[in-house]
Amino acid sequence: MTNTWPLARGTVPEREAFAFGATTIFVLFAGDAVPNTLTWVGAGILWALVAAWGITILVRAKPPLVRSPWPLWAFLAWCMLSVVWSHWRFATISSLTVQVICAAVAFTIASTLTWRRILDALSLALRWVLLLSILFEAVVAVFVRHPIAPIWTDYGDADIPDAFYFSRAELFTGGRIQGLPGNANLLAMVALLVAIVVVLQLAEGRMRRQRATGWLVVAALGFVLTRSSTVIAAALVVAVVALVAVWMRRVPTERRTPRYLLLALGALVVAVAAFVLRGPVSELLGKGSDATGRGEIWAKVLGLIDQHAVVGWGWIGYWWPGIPTLADLAHRKGVTYLQAHDAYLDVWMQTGIIGLVLFLLYVVTTLSRSWACATRIGYDAALRPRTFDPVSLLPLLVVVALLVQSVAESRLLYQGNWVLFALIAIKTRIVLTGEEPTSTGDGPRTPPAKREFRWATTR
Repeated sequence: MTNTWPLARGTVPEREAFAFGATTIFVLFAGDAVPNTLTWVGAGILWALVAAWGITILVRAKPPLVRSPWPLWAFLAWCMLSVVWSHWRFATISSLTVQVICAAVAFTIASTLTWRRILDALSLALRWVLLLSILFEAVVAVFVRHPIAPIWTDYGDADIPDAFYFSRAELFTGGRIQGLPGNANLLAMVALLVAIVVVLQLAEGRMRRQRATGWLVVAALGFVLTRSSTVIAAALVVAVVALVAVWMRRVPTERRTPRYLLLALGALVVAVAAFVLRGPVSELLGKGSDATGRGEIWAKVLGLIDQHAVVGWGWIGYWWPGIPTLADLAHRKGVTYLQAHDAYLDVWMQTGIIGLVLFLLYVVTTLSRSWACATRIGYDAALRPRTFDPVSLLPLLVVVALLVQSVAESRLLYQGNWVLFALIAIKTRIVLTGEEPTSTGDGPRTPPAKREFRWATTR
């Protein structure tokens, strides 16, 4: 049955909960591969089936709602209230329906899986997304040898921007591959998340060294083939945060004040340097002084914010192409961009300063609890300090990666990033990693060479 803590009021088979978690993460992070291969109708049916499965698990598990992050629900409630003044009311209602369902799915996973099983589910799903992405690009490059469009399109002989293609067949031409997500930046983030979870599984003893090394090579290959400057920055920040968290944990809580002061000073210096050198740094990362057109998009979004700064235009999440106010806002090289390319500007534009404050509270409290997971020293029943568990770094490293990406992409507001961030927000509110008792299935997996002995004892 479910191993979560505190225990849900109902019961759900642990294998089903794990299968649902892995399936959901795979479907969401596969991105454009779902509609590009199944058409939007088929994709809608698949998403609805996954959501229905999650709702049935939620109903059977009956987890208590009281131990969940109120800033998340407050932000969603404000988004719902924005229906009253929304300039695109039908889109607001439709988007909110999906947003709430995704939050419920995240609540389901967080309430039915322990931290280690969440780590396993993330690893399984994201590794398959990355591997299939590389294999897909290899098939297109070797056998098809020309760009391919989504199955539901027929561009004929028209001159189509590269961004419209499912794959541009650039695996062997030096271009950036897009994989299943249909976007190089999103695939790069998948590669970074794979590297994080595989390293933690290796440190936990949940994956053999040879297997982990192989997956890290695949992650590095995906990282190189996508060449996302945003994710390069995210990887650097994640590495630094991991080192700082381990460094902080090495001393007792009562002796950490000098280290926190030093950390605050270092963060201030880095922030000032990043602001002063933002132009050269952007050029170095290949974004140009305008961050690949983002500066122009941000300026136009700020123009919309000026018109409705307090309550916003109304929630919409991912911009609908049929809304002229948004569809005509950001054009670049024949492509219409349907996001602000900054999650916080997007929230401000859609829900006003009130919604932005609630969203920032949601982000900061989640980051704070994730930091506590990584640095707080847990104690057992005999009040003895518990040994360091590498899984305690999972919430912090994933949250940091998503937050860095959210500065240049709005993905934190929808699809896989929204569900993953909400999952961590809810799970850290239910129980911190260092305070969760070990459960059945949480230990290192039995090596294949010893499985015969395990089976023999159960006969």
